[in-house]
Amino acid sequence: MEHPPPDSDSLVVPGSTLRMLLGLWQPRGAAPGTLSTTLAFVTVASTMFLALCAALKLCADPPQELEQIALCGLVASACVGYSFKAGLFVAQGGTLRHTVRLLADTRLRFCSGDSSEFIRRRYQNHSNIIYYLCQMVTVPATIGWVLCPVLSRAVTKPDKEPQEAHRQLPLPVWFPVDVYASPTYEFLYVVQSFCTLVAAQSCLSVDSFFVHMMLMVAAELEVLNCNLSAMEHTNSTRTEGERFFSGHERNGERLAVLDSGKVVDQHTLPKKTAHGWLHRQLLKNVLHHQAILRSVSLLQSAMSVSIFTLLFINMGTLCSSLFVVAVLLQRDGNIGKAMNALFSIPDLLYETIIFCIYAHIMTDQSERLMYSAFSCGWVNSDARSKRSLGIFMMVTVRPIVITVGKTCTLSKQMLIQVLNGAYGLLNLLYYLHSSN
Repeated sequence: MEHPPPDSDSLVVPGSTLRMLLGLWQPRGAAPGTLSTTLAFVTVASTMFLALCAALKLCADPPQELEQIALCGLVASACVGYSFKAGLFVAQGGTLRHTVRLLADTRLRFCSGDSSEFIRRRYQNHSNIIYYLCQMVTVPATIGWVLCPVLSRAVTKPDKEPQEAHRQLPLPVWFPVDVYASPTYEFLYVVQSFCTLVAAQSCLSVDSFFVHMMLMVAAELEVLNCNLSAMEHTNSTRTEGERFFSGHERNGERLAVLDSGKVVDQHTLPKKTAHGWLHRQLLKNVLHHQAILRSVSLLQSAMSVSIFTLLFINMGTLCSSLFVVAVLLQRDGNIGKAMNALFSIPDLLYETIIFCIYAHIMTDQSERLMYSAFSCGWVNSDARSKRSLGIFMMVTVRPIVITVGKTCTLSKQMLIQVLNGAYGLLNLLYYLHSSN
């Protein structure tokens, strides 16, 4: 078996540099160092600090309005989920690096020419686009949270609210000191802004890695589909055997070179060799399929807990964001106050959608395997090849899926369930708000 080249870590791009800066990823072959451990600690601690601020606010100085309670719950739950996901990503670094190496080795072993490289390059470009779109969604949301107090102060008239209400922080916080007095206010504002940026980028880095790996698995499945449908039986009456054997001309006569090196006339290829060729093609595709299954198994083990927690928390935070925005706009008409929750909605939606949609794309490619195998040139093959092909088709009847939390399968149906759950929670909050 060939080993992947030193640059096989290219599979983890885009965002690999950002992951290393955050301490979430170590290059292949690099020993765990103090710097990487320190960066990972800063990343997780920054996210947990935001959750602690919101939790202290809820416990020590709970707000009177239901929308402010929902906002504190939104921040606390989201930040706990982000820190939990980043911590699991670091803890499962060995499994993730093994998955990357296995996929890199699979790409080397089962390269069938320009067509397979074109497919893999197309999926790679698609992954790059997804990463940039995620940044386009995450960066405005981060800016919205950081600048919300400034914009709220700019659009609020001084005679409408007391002076101390003008000094607000990006996120809810409570400390046993006056947090609105200088220089404590300025210090907390900078710290919360930094922690918000770190939390957002760490979440994006982990999400882009998992989505990229799912797309790379989908690329391998599409390559396998192409290889399966291109399998063809070569018999003694075919004149296009040069597709499967290296051929050349001598005195105007078409010749073929067998695996043994013997040069024979293409019209006299032995049947045993022709049948063996189809069987060897099938064996190669079966090994490709087994390598893909091992990659999916490793990827699923790394995603199971963190992504299940993410989807559960996203359902609640999406509901809280919608509720906070609706109440603040309806009651106060102040878009500045609602900006932080408003900018969170596209980010939460996009994060939930990409996992479900791209896992569904991978499943769709796996469901095509049986039809691709049936469409190959098996009709004139021998009984052994037909029997082996039938066994392979029976195995591929079960599609390849990513199951998180041992119960939830990432798919379009799962996306609908998450959105329905968020809508149900939103109705419950509106009912509680209207009854007060």
